Amino acid sequence: MLLCAIAGVLLGLGAYRIIPSLDRLLPTTPASQLSDNGPQQPVRVRFSKHSYNEGIMKVAPSVVSLYSSETIYKAPVRGFQGDEQVPVIAPRERRSTSQGSGVIIDPSGLVLTNWHLIEDADDINVVLSDGSLHKARVIGSDSETDLAVVSITATDLPFVEINPEIGMRVGDIVLTIGNPFGVGQTVTQGIVSATARRVAGTSAWQNFVQIDAAINPGNSGGALISPDGDLVGINTAVFLRENGAEGIGFAIPVELLAQVVPQLIQNGQMRRGWLGIGADDLPMFPGINREVDKGAVITAVLEASPADASGLKPYDVVISAANQPIDNATQLLLLISGLSPGTHVPLVVLRNGSSVNITAELMERPVFTQ
Repeated sequence: MLLCAIAGVLLGLGAYRIIPSLDRLLPTTPASQLSDNGPQQPVRVRFSKHSYNEGIMKVAPSVVSLYSSETIYKAPVRGFQGDEQVPVIAPRERRSTSQGSGVIIDPSGLVLTNWHLIEDADDINVVLSDGSLHKARVIGSDSETDLAVVSITATDLPFVEINPEIGMRVGDIVLTIGNPFGVGQTVTQGIVSATARRVAGTSAWQNFVQIDAAINPGNSGGALISPDGDLVGINTAVFLRENGAEGIGFAIPVELLAQVVPQLIQNGQMRRGWLGIGADDLPMFPGINREVDKGAVITAVLEASPADASGLKPYDVVISAANQPIDNATQLLLLISGLSPGTHVPLVVLRNGSSVNITAELMERPVFTQ
């Protein structure tokens, strides 16, 4: 798969070139002693009017570094001694450590990050922008959207709000804040290349924002913000450069954060509404698309599902759900999954050229095994 998560892996000091501290490279003699004319007047510094500093400084204190590790066991190799099977090599263990970023979303110490950073971790540490180190525990996680919330013991922390009313358009300027390669908090700038982007091989719920801002290992879980300092997403993945990709990164949009994060905090997991349908976009059905330009085509109805009980049928075209117009299958899926199980959802479908009103009571999405 071309898409990869962008957590950094710490390989030990041997894998890094050590950069001397700046104080060894700069002169230590006061500036007043470097002039032949004696002490000089302080220089009045002027800053550019063209800067994103204000927006960055609004969010930067809330962006943290996150370090997680897990113990990986290697099973013993077994052989035979006479007729008896015995271990030949004793079991071994090693520590696997990853490094990424996170965003404080509540002053009581709740930190939003990527699920892939803390998956199977038995030790999680968060470093705040002031340099303080805190042990963290997992509050909730959702592998489908690659989101997780961890908690640290701290109060009155700087935080950012998750506001789903902050929209994004192609061409909007965006900034990423994170800790790539563990070098320290870093900001990069780019634009929104696409919205509602689906990537083959990822979950149906990962409705990405595509950006061209430089993101590197360690940026996972970091903030994607507007120049005004509004959180618009969480950085999560890039295309591999080895495959010729350049400037193709992905972030989880704020509207999806607003849907998932409250449930992770309250329930520890995401409880998704389930209709029990297969759906596809209209262009896949030219005959229907000639008559209808927006909607989602029902391709399958599972037996004993809410869709089955409500009377939905294959080739129905859903044009409205929960009183919201439906443009495509992805929108329908995300809308339904964002509603709680037990919700009664009004649907408007086109069937054989006629409009039909249907109400379905959602169930909780089952766990499907392969």
